Amino acid sequence: MKVQIIIIFLLFCCCQNSQKKDSIDLVVIKEIEIKPEKNLFPNPAYVRLVESDSGQHLFYINPNSMRLQFMNMEDGKVANEIILEDDGPNSMNRSSGIAGLEKDKVWATFEPHAIGYINYKGEKLFEKSITSGKVDITYLGSDFDKELHRYGDKVFGMQPYFMNHHGMNKEDIQKHSLVYSYDMVSDQSKWYDVYYAKDYWDKGKKRAYFSWARRKDKLYISPWYDHEIQVFDMSKEKVIEKIDVKSDHINSFYFLNEIPGSREEGRVNTLIHDLYGIILYDKYRDCFYRFFYPGYMDEREYSLEKLSMLNRSRPFIGVMVLDKDLNILGEHVFDKFQVHTSSNVFVGEEGLYLSLNNENSPDYDEDHLRYMVVQFEVGK
Repeated sequence: MKVQIIIIFLLFCCCQNSQKKDSIDLVVIKEIEIKPEKNLFPNPAYVRLVESDSGQHLFYINPNSMRLQFMNMEDGKVANEIILEDDGPNSMNRSSGIAGLEKDKVWATFEPHAIGYINYKGEKLFEKSITSGKVDITYLGSDFDKELHRYGDKVFGMQPYFMNHHGMNKEDIQKHSLVYSYDMVSDQSKWYDVYYAKDYWDKGKKRAYFSWARRKDKLYISPWYDHEIQVFDMSKEKVIEKIDVKSDHINSFYFLNEIPGSREEGRVNTLIHDLYGIILYDKYRDCFYRFFYPGYMDEREYSLEKLSMLNRSRPFIGVMVLDKDLNILGEHVFDKFQVHTSSNVFVGEEGLYLSLNNENSPDYDEDHLRYMVVQFEVGK
């Protein structure tokens, strides 16, 4: 089934952010092409760069083998892999996402509502349930942009979704806590007074999702459908700051007031509106990268599969560079179909690694992992 996209795309808008911005220049440090030893989708859903004295390795989920693998960035060979068991005491068949690395542990989330970890042999060593807060949660997941973060004896996680979007009222938003923790000493879970902004639905029912990044003892909560970033202090266990961090290119959010008439309609509505993407912290340059996606429309007819690809690898992608205090240093919009950032993007000592395998690009390469490593120079 196909649908006609008839409205012209919105890319550059005249609305200006109240924050003063300097100009930034993108500097390409190098480009990398890696031929994986084992068959691998060119944009893994979960990927993380591990840098050590033994070299650079990518840690990822291989969807073809359903194994966790560490791949050498130099030769593409798998240095180590973790087999995920389907049954028995080490079963991972209830896992709802990989939630990060901690020394020799791989954290994960599970259904129903639990967190835990396995070692590098695939042995499940820990699993604990997370109780619901004011609202009964139906799903607890994780990914490379919503990892678990351990601070002291507590492990902090997120729950970015609304449990009943179409049946909720605006007032119900303040019942949907976004952050929980599990105390490994007291064996108790706790939900915090962290919510989407009170005006989140003032203009219509926006969808719920956010990414977060960590700097020291702070978590930076960055919604995909709102400009405001909240700073959560893990030591104080509360939000200590809320900052409006608006891109000049994000001016038209999708209001999902009614269930779309078809899957195609839903994909189109998502594609033609603006949204933010993941936020990353760069410990080497002490700054943040907040990605964004300007809405895209043209007059061509697209199948459901193509609409899904356009949403997964958006045509136009930009990045905001923020200092440690979330001041906007500048913004950069990449060329059409130049990069992919909904996954497979990470920070290393040399810079920001961006996948050059946008699924809609004529240069898309299923056989290689391709990255552009960049830094940003701030001018006046």
